[in-house]
Amino acid sequence: MAVLNREVRAIQNPALGSVLIWRAVSSYQTNHKTGSFMPLPLCFLVLPIVFHEETSALVTGTRMASGLRKLTEKFRSAEESKTDLLLAVGGRAVAMRTLTWESIQIGLTSNVLSLNTESGSLMSLSDTPLVSGVPQSIRPLLGSAEKLGTWFSGLTLYEIGLQMQVTF
Repeated sequence: MAVLNREVRAIQNPALGSVLIWRAVSSYQTNHKTGSFMPLPLCFLVLPIVFHEETSALVTGTRMASGLRKLTEKFRSAEESKTDLLLAVGGRAVAMRTLTWESIQIGLTSNVLSLNTESGSLMSLSDTPLVSGVPQSIRPLLGSAEKLGTWFSGLTLYEIGLQMQVTF
């Protein structure tokens, strides 16, 4: 069990989480029609989706232009029949709260993210994408985080909550 915990921690760590959240926030900010910052509650969905293999695979297999609604349709479709995965996102978000907070703190201290305390939102301080030195195994995670940021940017918190079956 200790070996498995160590392996999970090697992948699901706050440093990688910080990069994923930063990419989601940057993508949200870039694609939002008014350039708004990402509401903090949405950051708590990024890691539970991207770090979960089956859920992440559905995100990876969904085109950027398709959007969040198309993704959630895949969970519900008869061919996929993955409704349980969609319903589990909220529970994973609660279970990964500490990891998400640690990841956000790293992003804040490394000056890639800034917290707007008045609006309760995160702002990307850098929109420069990672291009070199990123292992091949991490690239799909980055792409998924950026898709989530883009998809979230076109919807309200209420709409995202309905689609993802979570409450904020």
